Amino acid sequence: MLTRFIGTSLAALSLLSGTFWPATEGSDWPSWRGSRGDGIQRDANPPVKWSPDSNITWRTAVPGRGRSSPIVVGMNVILTTGVEDDQSRRVLCFDTESGNLKWNTVVHNGPGGQMHRDNTTASSTPASDGERIFAAFVDDQGMTVAALSMNGELLWKKHPGTYFSNHGFAASPVLFEQGVIVNGHQDGTAFVVMLDQKTGDEVWRYTPEVHLRSFSTPVLTKYRDQDQLILTGASRTLALNPHTGTLIWSVEGPSDKFVCSPSVGHDMVFSFAGSPDKKALAVKLGGEGQVSESHVVWRSDRGMPYVPTPLLHGDYLHVISDGGVYQCIDAVTGKVQHTARALGSVYSSPVAVSDRIYLFEDSGRCTVIQNGPKFTVIAQNEVGEDTYCTPAISGDSLFVRTESNLLRIAEQKPNEP
Repeated sequence: MLTRFIGTSLAALSLLSGTFWPATEGSDWPSWRGSRGDGIQRDANPPVKWSPDSNITWRTAVPGRGRSSPIVVGMNVILTTGVEDDQSRRVLCFDTESGNLKWNTVVHNGPGGQMHRDNTTASSTPASDGERIFAAFVDDQGMTVAALSMNGELLWKKHPGTYFSNHGFAASPVLFEQGVIVNGHQDGTAFVVMLDQKTGDEVWRYTPEVHLRSFSTPVLTKYRDQDQLILTGASRTLALNPHTGTLIWSVEGPSDKFVCSPSVGHDMVFSFAGSPDKKALAVKLGGEGQVSESHVVWRSDRGMPYVPTPLLHGDYLHVISDGGVYQCIDAVTGKVQHTARALGSVYSSPVAVSDRIYLFEDSGRCTVIQNGPKFTVIAQNEVGEDTYCTPAISGDSLFVRTESNLLRIAEQKPNEP
């Protein structure tokens, strides 16, 4: 079977999740699935309702093609794209208020290499610390990681290793202290690497036991004052010490190949894999070494996703399969609370603000539901274009990348067109 790609209060949420939250601007969405990698924005109030003719404040064409998601840093919306004509990989910056293109920087040129028909040469979402922007690409020779200034100046470019996968590349960079971490799981010589943010020099390298492609973006967490990088790929769910790259614990499975990012909460890691079987597991934090027999809390093999990363919001895991089947799962017990064949095909991962969850389908329809054990619909909206990327939430706005455009969805004032 062919795979599919892509890519309560603050105090209460932190107690539930135990997730490591780096210091960022409150309204920024500086990396894949936001500042904490959990898909939840704590300081925002975007619209609940819109249509192609209302509450879309601007729509700007994006050159080339990409499945990376936008990020938001200050007044900048940043994304990556690949342009076929010159085989370039680019980082683009748009103004949040007007949608105007501020700059368009070519980072790398090279053949796209082998990839799945639904993948692109720009499926990895960039990340920013507010001073620099980091992006990762691959070509037929290997991986390129680059750092740019907020003005689009290329600061450094490094090639941490060769890269081969019949399905391409999609994992996004993760920032930790002074490093940028990239998941290089592949069918060739697999690696996970941290590079110095200022120089691009290698800080550490982890070599997986199994060399097998994975497109999952890691997640940072802290458990009992121990920083952990949660990584899924190559038949394993595991934690690395993000300071050194050394292995802390690992679990077999839940399957061989991964696209979804893991979730962390309730002192557990929730891991989802989609090939050859779509399965999930929950593993309790606190173990050391191989903990498959001692720390796995529950497993599931029904209705699990391959591409869309589930959303953990409080007590509930909101799971959307690639075919659009929705499940609400009690995170602690793994018990299914509700199932609904509710949506069409889905690549995009759910995002949330307050008690609202936004679920985008490939068709561009977005269903807004209430966080809870049932599929309680608040609104259904259309953008009028195919949409495969996960949106960014910032302030009063949703920033949505469609197949051809970047959109800002925000409440339009009466005097606005």
